Amino acid sequence: MISSQARAEKVSSVSTSAQAPVSISVIVPALNEESNLEGAMASIVSALQATGSDWEIILINDGSHDQTPAIAQKWAQGDARIRVIHHEKPMGVGCSYWDGVRSATKASITWFPGDGENDPRELLKYLPLLEHVDIVVSFVLNTGVRSWGRRLLSTLYLWIINLSFGTMFNYTNGNSIYRRQVLEKIQPSSDGFFFQAECLVKAIRMGFVFAEVPVQLQARGGGRSKATSFRSLCAVTRDFLRLFAAVHIRRTAGRVPDRLRSS
Repeated sequence: MISSQARAEKVSSVSTSAQAPVSISVIVPALNEESNLEGAMASIVSALQATGSDWEIILINDGSHDQTPAIAQKWAQGDARIRVIHHEKPMGVGCSYWDGVRSATKASITWFPGDGENDPRELLKYLPLLEHVDIVVSFVLNTGVRSWGRRLLSTLYLWIINLSFGTMFNYTNGNSIYRRQVLEKIQPSSDGFFFQAECLVKAIRMGFVFAEVPVQLQARGGGRSKATSFRSLCAVTRDFLRLFAAVHIRRTAGRVPDRLRSS
């Protein structure tokens, strides 16, 4: 096991009475989420206001061909803290995430998908933890809201990640809050759903400290998850092999680039 793992904090509860001083950028990728995006955005804005923090939302329309672009634009026109990035064609959730990271201006960064499956209050209540750690990593308590097939796939995926990279995560596909400096030191290679595991593995190998926190999921309001499509699974397999090679063969993953060592 890598040494930084021993410094991880597994948190089951945290005081949320104090106002979170950390400013935060929230990235919201959306691909054909016209039936879910409105509710997801309302929940995110409400949760952000409750934190008392300085915040912004970066909506990524990932080449949608339904009413998603119009819904996103409506939210941006109504609040200067919300802005939209439009992709002409679908680029992948990982690509959308990193486009959001490059556009972010706040001290911390997280993301919520536009499908409304995540209750943003569940994660954002842990924002004060960034006073003590570099990353807040969520894991799902109520896995029963997902199908047995999705749960089986998630269990197998987590086992492979932990075995392959010497980690002991409870979950790697949940939403995480990063200090902005952490993401600035990561060189991404995944443009799909593997980006979350890639970020965590690279960050932990660089020695950043994390806390794991429990969250509850919500049922999707409509549509189907794109995470378990055949195309997504192929992309995850490709990106996993790429990271495995970088860690165990080329031994480059986790190195802080020379140009960032002084920052």
